[in-house]
Amino acid sequence: MLDELRLRVRLEDGSLWATVEQLPGVFATGDTVDELRESLREAIALYLAEPGEEPPAITLGELDLRLDTTAEIRLQHA
Repeated sequence: MLDELRLRVRLEDGSLWATVEQLPGVFATGDTVDELRESLREAIALYLAEPGEEPPAITLGELDLRLDTTAEIRLQHA
């Protein structure tokens, strides 16, 4: 299971937008960093969910945010 994810974060039309390099098709948006983190948590959990199962409980570590760069975030499994 993944322990650290690389994100591509950018500002687009006043909102934060992030894609997860290791998880194709996973993206998240938010008007604030907190909203972006929650959206990322939900998107990653859905990606990791087994078919027909509830998404796993995950916790994201601190988001080191620098726009238009690659950021890293720690993924903790519950």
